Amino acid sequence: MINNLFITILSVSVYFVIYSFRKKISLLLNVVDVPNEDRKIHKIATPKTASFSIVLFFLVLLIFNLFYNYFDNELNIILIGTILVFIVGYLDDKHKLSASNKIFLISFISIFLCILSKNLIISEFYILSLDTFFKLENFSLLFTILCVLCLVNALNLADGINGLATGLIFFWLFFITQIYENNLNLITNIILINLILIFIHNYKGNHFLGDSGSLMLSSFLAFLVINFHNQNINSPGQQNSAESIFILFIIPILDMIRLFFERLINKKNPGVGDNNHLHHYLINKFTNRQALIIYFLAVNIPIIMSLYTSVNKIYIIISTILLYIFFIFYYNQHLKKAHVKKKRK
Repeated sequence: MINNLFITILSVSVYFVIYSFRKKISLLLNVVDVPNEDRKIHKIATPKTASFSIVLFFLVLLIFNLFYNYFDNELNIILIGTILVFIVGYLDDKHKLSASNKIFLISFISIFLCILSKNLIISEFYILSLDTFFKLENFSLLFTILCVLCLVNALNLADGINGLATGLIFFWLFFITQIYENNLNLITNIILINLILIFIHNYKGNHFLGDSGSLMLSSFLAFLVINFHNQNINSPGQQNSAESIFILFIIPILDMIRLFFERLINKKNPGVGDNNHLHHYLINKFTNRQALIIYFLAVNIPIIMSLYTSVNKIYIIISTILLYIFFIFYYNQHLKKAHVKKKRK
């Protein structure tokens, strides 16, 4: 108990040290978010140092676990992969990597982890509505890589207004610890505490996650979910079914799929950013705080209904998809009407 408290206090202290020197660190490492693009919302150059305390915690935890084997070997592999993805994100923050290069590198890292541990490969999952296991067989590796890339890309696309990506990771990590039995409470609690601190300062615009943070945290979450999934595969139930996990990530995934096809239809590069994300639509109609609240409610209400009520999960999925489509349709119709009025004037 005393050791746990000491580790937690130390982690928080490291965060505040990094936060205090964030401008010097960001200049030294050349990770400053300069608002030099039209789609940038912030007005001043901002350090991309928000996740540095967590990656340092991961690094220390990895070294400690390699020597003392306090946690199982899968955690070491997850941490190695997460730190490697952080490096990819750091290179992107510094040198602006192309979307294809990031996809290739993260895919390569994911394949590397799958080679190191079969427990990081999704070979089957339980479908509650059919009360059956769906076996992937030869498609296991491909499906695993696609799941990692989907979550990483979905969070990266959602990282557009202050506090949104941090809040999503916080809620996802919290609910994952409720869904799966695990022995990583100390680690997840320290990350959750750091995320609260990051959210407070990120919301104020004092520092950003950057791609180093968003890619690292989303990949860590993806690897962690896969590991927990495989550890609990012999105890299938309502909470850890495939439907529950899909509902966990449904809003950002829907937004990612919509953006991908919209860009293809409009003959645009799917990897090039724009201002057509769900959070951009919300920020155009509401304040930053209101947009965050609405987005978080849209994410959390289906999750809470899925995990803590007896409502059929298929109904939750269909209702969420329909509400999402309705909002996007309503917003686009509103834009068209506003455009027509502007032309008439």
